[in-house]
Amino acid sequence: MSELRSGPVFAARRFFLPAAALAVSLILTGCSMAESDSDKLGYEPEVRAVKPAEEEVNAISSQLLDWMGAKGAVTASGAMAGTCDAVDPDFKTHYAVNHPWSLYDLKSGTFEEAMRNLREMLPKNGWEITRDGETDSQARNPEIVAVNRKTHHSVTIEWARNRTGGKLKPLISVHVDSRCYKAPKGTDLG
Repeated sequence: MSELRSGPVFAARRFFLPAAALAVSLILTGCSMAESDSDKLGYEPEVRAVKPAEEEVNAISSQLLDWMGAKGAVTASGAMAGTCDAVDPDFKTHYAVNHPWSLYDLKSGTFEEAMRNLREMLPKNGWEITRDGETDSQARNPEIVAVNRKTHHSVTIEWARNRTGGKLKPLISVHVDSRCYKAPKGTDLG
């Protein structure tokens, strides 16, 4: 009889009851095994109105342009709220703010100076450069990636110096991104 109790059949019965009890308790309490927003994101999303979040990203973009120290044409788009795919791909309750823009047709300064200035100014102003090298593309363009741990924004800056074999003019492209926010109740994101 002792051989039967130590065998696999007895071991399976011993663990069946606790597993069944756990399943029943989850059903009765209404608990789910689904991940929460903070589990999916790794942080609790701040409840924040869209307009101030967009204005903050626009201000970051303006500061980056000033730090470059080069003058030229800048794409006219502004920051916009978009999907926070990790928790709300349908854009109903959560959002992130993105601002892609470019500096081109320089009137003063050089792209090389602009990148050098950013390497100097980002760390002086609370940004941590997490990548400084070349892109993984065939062009091997210079790229800086930085995060601001205090504001939770990130930026990717690429000096596209060799665009389609020299057929297009060089430029610096900038992508400023926020973390995900939860829209206040009643906000229509769509």
